[in-house]
Amino acid sequence: METPKVDNIENIEHYMLYGRGEIMQKLRQLGKKHSLLTLHFNDQTMLSTVVDVLADKNLLVLDYGGNEELNQKLLKHDRAVIKTDYNGITAQFSIKAIKKARLQGKPSFACPLPESVLWVQRREFYRVKIPLSEVVNCEIIHGDNHRAVYPVLDISVGGIALFDRNEELELEPGNTFQNCKLTLGEHDSAFIDLEIRNIIPLNPEEPSEGRRCGCAFINISGDFEISVQKFINLVDQQQKRTE
Repeated sequence: METPKVDNIENIEHYMLYGRGEIMQKLRQLGKKHSLLTLHFNDQTMLSTVVDVLADKNLLVLDYGGNEELNQKLLKHDRAVIKTDYNGITAQFSIKAIKKARLQGKPSFACPLPESVLWVQRREFYRVKIPLSEVVNCEIIHGDNHRAVYPVLDISVGGIALFDRNEELELEPGNTFQNCKLTLGEHDSAFIDLEIRNIIPLNPEEPSEGRRCGCAFINISGDFEISVQKFINLVDQQQKRTE
C-alpha cells in the first residue's frame, strides 16, 4: 500500500517506523490508552480502538463497530488508512486483508500487522525525561566568553530544560543565548540558540539543590529537529519497555 499522507509534515519518511517490534509496541500503547482510531476507506469513516496485538499470529485486532452496515462495507473494501492522535502524537498506518473475527467471545476485526507506522510527536509540550543511560548536555557561552556545560533534564522538539546547580546563568525570562552546543549523547549534536522561558527551583524548600531552567529553541535546523525527534522516540520506547 502507499505510504499514508499527512498534511503539514515535511520529510515524512524520517518519522516512519518499520521495525516489527517497534510497531507492536506503538500499537499496544494505543490499545493501553484506548486511543480512538479513525478508519478511512472508500470515502467512508468509522471509529474503532486497538483490542489486542497478537505477536504469534502477526495480527492486529480492532474493536468491531456498532453499525453493521458500515462494518460490512469495511470488510468488503478490505483495507483502510487509520489515523489517531495520542497525547499530541500523530499516528497513522494502513491495514489490509481485514476479516471479521472473535476474541474472547466478542466480534472484532483482525488484520495483519501494518508494515509501517507514521509516528510524529509534534506538540512542543510533549517531553521526555533524560534517562540515566543517556548523557545529554548543553554548553552555553555567557559573560566574558565563559563556557559552562549544563545537564539537560528533559527535551521536546520545541526546547529543553537545563539543570543549573550553581545559578551561573543570567536568568530572566526572555534572555537569549546564541551558539549553544546541544549534545544528544552519542547520537548527534548541533549549535542552537536558546531563550529562557521559565525558572523553577527543583526543591523550593532547598534552593541550594539547584533549579530547572526551561528554554525554547530559537534557531534549530530541520535536520537537527529530526535528530531530536528520533532521540525522543528512542527514549520514549526505552521508557515504555520498563513500565
